[in-house]
Formats: sequence, C-alpha cells, structure tokens
Amino acid sequence: MKKQVDTLNAIPSKRLFHSIIADYDLNKSICELIDNGLDVWVRGGRASKITIVITLDRDQMTICVEDNAGGLPKSEMSFIVGPGQTGSDPNDETIGIFGVGTKRAVVALAQDIKISTRCGKEKTYQVDFDETWLKDDVWELPLYLVDDISPGTTFVELQKLRVQIDDAAIGQLRDHLSATYAKFLLSESVTIMLNGVPLVPKFFDDWSYPPGYEPRRYYGKLPTADGRFVRVDAVAGLSNESSPAAGEYGVYFYCNDRLIARALKTFEVGFIKGYAGLPHPKVSLTRVLVSLNGDARSMPWNSSKSDISTKHEVFQALHTWLTQVVKDYAALSRIWMGDWPGKVFQYDAGEIVDVPVEDFPTAKKSYLPPMPKSRPRYGDLVAHANQKLAKEKPWVRGLYEGVIAADLIAKQPLVQRNRIALIVLDSTLEIAFKEFLVNDSGNYYSDAELLKVFKTRHSVHTEIKKYVKLGDSTWKKIAHFSNIRNNLIHLRATGGVGDSELEDFREIIETTLRKLYKLKFEVT
Repeated sequence: MKKQVDTLNAIPSKRLFHSIIADYDLNKSICELIDNGLDVWVRGGRASKITIVITLDRDQMTICVEDNAGGLPKSEMSFIVGPGQTGSDPNDETIGIFGVGTKRAVVALAQDIKISTRCGKEKTYQVDFDETWLKDDVWELPLYLVDDISPGTTFVELQKLRVQIDDAAIGQLRDHLSATYAKFLLSESVTIMLNGVPLVPKFFDDWSYPPGYEPRRYYGKLPTADGRFVRVDAVAGLSNESSPAAGEYGVYFYCNDRLIARALKTFEVGFIKGYAGLPHPKVSLTRVLVSLNGDARSMPWNSSKSDISTKHEVFQALHTWLTQVVKDYAALSRIWMGDWPGKVFQYDAGEIVDVPVEDFPTAKKSYLPPMPKSRPRYGDLVAHANQKLAKEKPWVRGLYEGVIAADLIAKQPLVQRNRIALIVLDSTLEIAFKEFLVNDSGNYYSDAELLKVFKTRHSVHTEIKKYVKLGDSTWKKIAHFSNIRNNLIHLRATGGVGDSELEDFREIIETTLRKLYKLKFEVT
C-alpha cells in the first residue's frame, strides 16, 4: 500500500553554508570568484578583453574582487546565494557547474558581504548579507538598486574577514593563481591583477630531451557514457631539474584550461609499489601534464575544483594508460639518477614526440622504447669483481665493503662527511691488518699476543712489515692518516678533513688491500 499522508519541507537550512565551507581557504575562495568572471567571458565567446582585479588590504582587512566580464542581469541575481543555482550550462566548456562556489567562497572569507553587478549598460543591482542573515531561516534577500558602476562590471566587497592576510598569504596566493590560471593568462585578452601587479603565468613544462626518451604528447578524444567527448592532450617526460624538496613533480590536471590538481603523487596516479614506486627523490624528474577539455559536467573535478575525482568515469578511463606512463618515466628517472647531468639535464632542447591515441581506455603502454639498462652501482661491481676471493676468504668482504661505505658517506650532504668517511677507512685498514695476521700471515697469534700487538698502531705497523712490503712513503702516509684519526677522536679540538686528503687516504687503503689480499677496486 502507498498513501500520501503529508508533505515534507525540503528547503535547506542556512547551516548549509557553514557546513560546506570547512575545506575552503583563501586560495580556493579567491579562485571561485575568479572562475565566475572567466565563465561569463567564456560563455560570451571570449570575444572581448577581461580584467579581474583582486585587492587584499592588510590594514583594513578587506578583500575586493572586481571583473568586467559583463555582469549579471537582474533575472540571475538569485544565482549569487541560491545553493545549486548557476548561470552555467553544463554543455559549456566552463569552470562553474555546481552552483555552490561563489556562495561558500564568500561566506568562507568574510562575515559581511556586498556584491554589486551591472549587466552591460543596464542598472546596477546589489545584494548584501551577513551573519545575521545566515542565522535566519528566511531565504529571501533584499535586492537593491544602487548608483551605477562601470558597465559590464561585477564587484565583490568582503569585510570582517575570517582569514588572516599577511605577506606570506599574499605570496602563496600569487603563486597559486599564477599556476591555476596560467593557460588563461597566455591570452592577450585576459589580465588578472593582484594588489596592483599583473599575474605572470606559471607552467611546469621545463622538459629535458634525452635521445629516444624525449617527452611524449598523447592526444585523442575520450567518449563519455552520455555520447559526448572529452579532448585529451597530455605531455609526459623528464623535467630539466630535480625538485624533491618543493615537490614539483608528479601528475598535473588541467580541466577546461584551469589547473585543478598540482603535482599529484598518490597511488591513484601510479605512485605505488609495482608502478612508479612511492614518492622519492629518485623519481623527482617525473612529470605528466594532463589537459582535458569538454562540457563542464564531463570534467573529473571535485565541487571545489581543488582536486580530481578519481571515481569519475573520465579519470577511470584514463587510469590504466596514465599509471603506465608515470611508471615508465619514473623508471627512467630512477635508472639515470646517478648521472642526471650527463643523461638528462644536458639535453635541454629538442622536440616533443606526438603520439595519437585512438582509445585511451585500452591504451596500456607509454609508447617509449625499451628502458635503458641501468648502470650497475660501483658497490655491486666491486662485490662482483671480488666474488671468488670472498668465497675463499669470507673475512675480506667486510674490507671492500668498508671502502664502499666510506664512498657512500662521502657523497652525503653532511657537513662532516669527510671526517666520518676517514674514520671508517682507518678502521677498515686496522681490521685488515688484524685479519691478515690471524688468517693470512702463516703464523699463529694468541689472543694475548694480538692484544699486545694492537696496543699501539706503531706496533701493528711493525708487525705487518714482517710480511708485506709497502714502501716507506706508503707507511708514512698510513701513519699520517692514523694520527689524523686519533686527533679527531682523542683531542679536544675537532679538525676538518679536506676532499684531497680523503681521496689520498682512500688510494692508500686500496693499495694496501691489494697488496694484502689482491682485492680489486678498479672495475668497469
């Protein structure tokens, strides 16, 4: 049985405004107000020039955003505050679609809001609302006729701010806007001003062009379930500088020319074990710039246009292809990490290779040549060269690994790396002398005898000289570096160790270990 017994009031509460602004900050909120002006400009065919002026007054603690995109007619003034109401047609290649952006943006920024607009040369209308209106259950809002502003202009004035304005916040906002609207700013018809200074577009297309592995431009059309198409234009490659600290690597998404997601390094885009691996400086040359254009409802953005909706059909259709591209370029970055200047950075000019893609959902490859063979690490080469000897004399493994460890320490960004490396080398040499006396001298040494010999380094050197001829100059250098090590450990003052000193001592260690055990360090 089905029988109507009453009706329910489905008008939303004003609390809706506060509940949907939790994830809004200064950057996202200002972007929503800029989006409005750009949408009007796009719907008008991009025929005229548009200027958007953002003013953040730190002294008065106010924000003003003005655009000359055309203004709203009186019939559309309800769009300003009505949740879900929007002047954008979902078929337009615009940014606004959800009908909540301006509303929650202005409420997130301020308690006192005034919006004035003049459509063309018609009259100027204004709406005001504040905390009192937000706390009231009544949705009606007074519409005022005010003195005319410039034709085709919309002016948003925000007071009693909820956000803090300082130099750092303004600097971050400038960077964010310069990247977010970079594609729009390329047009001579678009000007966006922040505190009187025009924004300069910021892109992330500083590519390297290693032969055979140049950046690839993948392009094609992606059909959607409702019979429409999204145009896909993506460029993937290795950047010409590493930026692990800034994090400017990963995947970037532009939707209808607006940057939606910057430097994504999540598992959804391939940064997971088995694909690109977890985010790491080794893969920090990897960049993929994905540009999607089509009707607004086909864009895989979230409602605040601050991230990609990974469950959206368009993202899902690109997922397999995208993760493979990320995986392959991350593999290149990792393979060449030890020689980025020679293998990558020196190729700072070239041509991007065009790759048409007929069907993105079934494209499961990056169309790159086979991965280059990774150059074996020096430590692996040394271990391989001494593999047979280490099997016969297991005690030598720790000796050549001591040299490898010192090399690794010397390459670290540590202020005292040379001091630590020298201590490791000298300890390796002392252990090498002990192992020789115990295992390779042909004589038996009791524990008491070893303790007596190793009581001083001088007595150790005297004992080793009975079996091995190293030359007076070599022994003098061994004694010299032994004294440096003792001074570092036992003296009050801490001295430094230069690069040339460390290199000289390393050569002495190699010479001595070759003489004692025939260890090999010159490998190719």
